[in-house]
Amino acid sequence: MNHAFVDGSFDAGVGGWGVVLILPNLLPRRLQGRVDAEDNNATELRAVLEAVLHAPAQERMMVHTDNVNIIRAVRSGARSFPQDELAAQVREAAEAREVQLQLVRESRTRRHMRAAHDLANAARREQPLSAPGAPAEAVLDVQPWRSEAKVMVRRDGERVTAHVPLDAPTPLPPTVQALGVAVGLARPGEVLTVRRASTLAMAWWNNPRRALDEEARTALCALVAEAEGRGVQVQFA
Repeated sequence: MNHAFVDGSFDAGVGGWGVVLILPNLLPRRLQGRVDAEDNNATELRAVLEAVLHAPAQERMMVHTDNVNIIRAVRSGARSFPQDELAAQVREAAEAREVQLQLVRESRTRRHMRAAHDLANAARREQPLSAPGAPAEAVLDVQPWRSEAKVMVRRDGERVTAHVPLDAPTPLPPTVQALGVAVGLARPGEVLTVRRASTLAMAWWNNPRRALDEEARTALCALVAEAEGRGVQVQFA
């Protein structure tokens, strides 16, 4: 089943919404936006609507929210006309996309709920989610007898784990593939400390020209350029 963790943020007529969308066998996807709103309920309903619009069609989805008013509004309508309209849009979007929607109350202390909360606040304030230079840590777990590598990225209040298939045709060695995934999970402006990277991965990342194979060198240069473009600083420990 697909899952979406949603939250909203509101202050003086301006709102933000945040969604953490979790689909089977895929990395969590983060969505956020800034909107004019009458109150916090409106921003959270917008978050539910965005979750429905971005979820795969014709599949079940459970939406997690810490606001019982949102659950009631989607199920049976709201007293506020703007909120009732938003709730109706949620139901209509779910019906049109054949998304089997289920809403449940969730503790705001859960990791993905906190992430949705941070997304909503950052969107309302028009601020990047991570301050420039914010730290994150990645741990690479690559074993020669496994068909996949495990990449764990930790930052304040969040941990993300990615399983990286290693049997796909690629010119990059497994350790470099895992490093590329770790860097891809970093947020713009973060300083990513990578642990348990191989000597080869560190050498290639610091100097892509060390890769003798032209195809591998091209792929690695693209990864490094993408990281630099997002302001991600990679260091090894």
